[in-house]
Amino acid sequence: MQLERIFSDLPQDWQEFLGSEELSQIALEFDQKVLSEESYPSRSQRFRAFELCSPAMCSAVIVGQDPYHGPDQATGLAFSVNQQTAIPPSLRNILKEWRAEFGVVEMPSGDLTPWARRGVLLMNRVLSVRPGEAGSHRNLGWERFTDLVIKRLAGDARYRVFCLWGSDARQLRRLIDERQGVIESVHPSPLSAHRGFFGSRPFSQINQRLAAQGLSELDWSLPLNLPSDRQGHMDQLF
Repeated sequence: MQLERIFSDLPQDWQEFLGSEELSQIALEFDQKVLSEESYPSRSQRFRAFELCSPAMCSAVIVGQDPYHGPDQATGLAFSVNQQTAIPPSLRNILKEWRAEFGVVEMPSGDLTPWARRGVLLMNRVLSVRPGEAGSHRNLGWERFTDLVIKRLAGDARYRVFCLWGSDARQLRRLIDERQGVIESVHPSPLSAHRGFFGSRPFSQINQRLAAQGLSELDWSLPLNLPSDRQGHMDQLF
């Protein structure tokens, strides 16, 4: 029953890839708060990153901390927001680095769905959070689940690049086989981005590592579709 409730929205291909026995054991150890408390994103969106990026298509993994804790921000994709949502500070810094890497002047929306559809698993270390309380669903069970995801992906025969941003994500380094690609840096939040995130060129690094293995590079383009009045406002933030 516990497995059915917690992982009922996890796509079947991921359930098979991760293993039913392992998921069952993890589900038994979840804190009931994950099921009973109001949290972001909605339960129907918790596994959206897994819905958009199957194990078979996953070429890269970008790991964050936990979902945005403000209303109408969390989408189930790490760092991403919906097109009409104001861009949070960490995502603003990611897009600043993205623009610098690719020489893009225009500002895209903060919707990173295109990356997920092209083979980038945008996964937070913890998949839910109480409204207004960052980190409030740590140590309730999600870490064991995301440990399993990384362990399975890193132990697969397929080469992948794992991009770990921030201390929560970097804890996963121990689970990644040396033959896989790993890119580590500080978190892109305003508190730490200037200590190594800016200038790290993560998207180019991912593509270089994929190309070195004879694999297709990822398309990192994003639609530039903000209304002109908001476009100007957001450009000022950079």
